[in-house]
Amino acid sequence: MTTLETFTVSGGSSHADAARTCRLLLRTVQGSVARYETDIPVASADWPPEVASAARVLRGVAARTGRVEPGGYSQTGVITYADDQVWSAFVDFAPRAYDATVWNAAGDDIVSLSDEAQSIVIRINHQQYDAIAAALGPQLTAEGR
Repeated sequence: MTTLETFTVSGGSSHADAARTCRLLLRTVQGSVARYETDIPVASADWPPEVASAARVLRGVAARTGRVEPGGYSQTGVITYADDQVWSAFVDFAPRAYDATVWNAAGDDIVSLSDEAQSIVIRINHQQYDAIAAALGPQLTAEGR
């Protein structure tokens, strides 16, 4: 049986806070990742250097295996996980994506990020939850509790 719970991360509403949380989630599930994908919106002047660098790496993947539109919007296509520069770029960039998804070997989407981390859905086990809860501390609260 699957138990679904909704949690809210509080303690700041900046995009930097959401990005840190997304990166924590992605690093926490890393051992369960089989495949992932993201889109890469047109570059923005407010992207930090590490995000712009990650976007360049992912655009290179999109040019080989995905889709690149004339205006600059790109999609990587589905990437098989390897602990490499592409995964690192994905972790750095995913909070800026309009759509980023991570699947496990069973094909379950275990992380789904939308609209520059405005929506975050995760499927995790108890050990992953404990690691995330320990890292976020009192910022993580169950809705309705």
